[in-house]
Amino acid sequence: MIVFHLHLYQPQREDPWLEIILPEPSASPYRHWNERVSRECYEPNAELGNYQWVSFDVGPTLMSWLRANKPLVYKALLEADKAGVERWGHGNALAHPYYHVILPLIPRRDRDILVHWGVEYFRRVFKRSPEGMWLPEMAVDLETLEVLADNGIAYTVLTQSQVKGRLAGGPYKVVLPSGRSIAVFVRDEALSNALAFSGFEKFVEMLRGVSGDVVVALDGETFGHHIKGGDKMLAQFVEANKDRLGNLGALYDKGYKGEVEIVERTSWSCPHGLGRWSYDCGCDGPAPWREPLRKLLDWVGEVVDKAFAERLGDRGWALLKDYIAVILGGSNEGYTVEELKLLEAQRAKLAANTSDAWFFARVGIEFGIAIKWALRALELIEDRAALDEFFNKLGQIAVDGKTAMAFCPGVRGPLLAAAMYLALSTAGAPQERIGPYIVRPINDEFEIVDSRIREVYRFRHDLLWGRAESL
Repeated sequence: MIVFHLHLYQPQREDPWLEIILPEPSASPYRHWNERVSRECYEPNAELGNYQWVSFDVGPTLMSWLRANKPLVYKALLEADKAGVERWGHGNALAHPYYHVILPLIPRRDRDILVHWGVEYFRRVFKRSPEGMWLPEMAVDLETLEVLADNGIAYTVLTQSQVKGRLAGGPYKVVLPSGRSIAVFVRDEALSNALAFSGFEKFVEMLRGVSGDVVVALDGETFGHHIKGGDKMLAQFVEANKDRLGNLGALYDKGYKGEVEIVERTSWSCPHGLGRWSYDCGCDGPAPWREPLRKLLDWVGEVVDKAFAERLGDRGWALLKDYIAVILGGSNEGYTVEELKLLEAQRAKLAANTSDAWFFARVGIEFGIAIKWALRALELIEDRAALDEFFNKLGQIAVDGKTAMAFCPGVRGPLLAAAMYLALSTAGAPQERIGPYIVRPINDEFEIVDSRIREVYRFRHDLLWGRAESL
């Protein structure tokens, strides 16, 4: 059996306050990178029916964007999962933590929240419970596998360098410190890398020399975005090999191939373990800002957690787990404004840890996204001293001849929403909603309500001023 696993993912590109994707000129001729990658990869693969023949995971931030902006791709992914059930007895889709965070680098409580939210998101979208879950960057340690087991996950995917003995295929049993076990599939590194970096011709040539079950795992964006025409090549391979293909669930049914031990605190994209997301390990070139950014976001996490625990007590963590229902569109009427601010601060703190901020040695859009989410988290806990310390720390991180302060927007949140509303009104196209902000005209004034935390801000059309009390 040959199993292709495609990891489909884009970071949460939305502005943390407006939750709208602002223009990204580097994605030209498209407005931003989601649009470009979708047109080059997700749409053609959906049209060709490729997702019906492969195992895949979709990061929730991408899946949510597809649902809102590319409904045909979203529908194709849902249908592909069902096709797997009909063909192989198991859906093609694996779950994914809610944000693409390097799990071994954050506290266990945060890992549990992200995995739990990812499972709940998967259930809401695919209408079933997930069997497997993809780990961001395959970053793993035993504690992370324990968290997966806690949340009902039966298996995940690793690469050969992450298991002792470098066995490939699977599934293999990993015995956990708790006495429980979890299954891991191990991708064939040579085959996966040949397909990702050398194309189908080299891959097919190498495949001839391989016997038994094969697991190939790589970025789904390979097929059309990284390799132009890769979508068509995948469709041709599928057509010629339908009788040999399967998904991870079908392979799991064949039973364990043995037992393995994992190599802790490793990933598939950094030969230095987890260095790429914690210090200047040399991946992709010099990046002396990596360690200060990691320390900064760890500090933000501690500040937010302290405020959260002091103000909400132990019940806060249960509220946070259940908050996924609100994130997925449920009503927040059952929460106080104070609770909503603290819950949103936690969400922002977790989003700030998205791994993309560290991935490239160059500093770009992704770095700025992390800084903005961290800033929003601190604004929500309303601790002036913490904000001042945050700005002080940003001023000490040197980035391309300036400091990380350059990534903090001077105009943000309700003030930016108010300015956008005035601009649109002046152009004759007033809006009732700017992202999560609801606009209520009142004579010469207007109110802007942040629907996430039910806080109200009041302005005049000819003068932006003041802030009203929270509802």
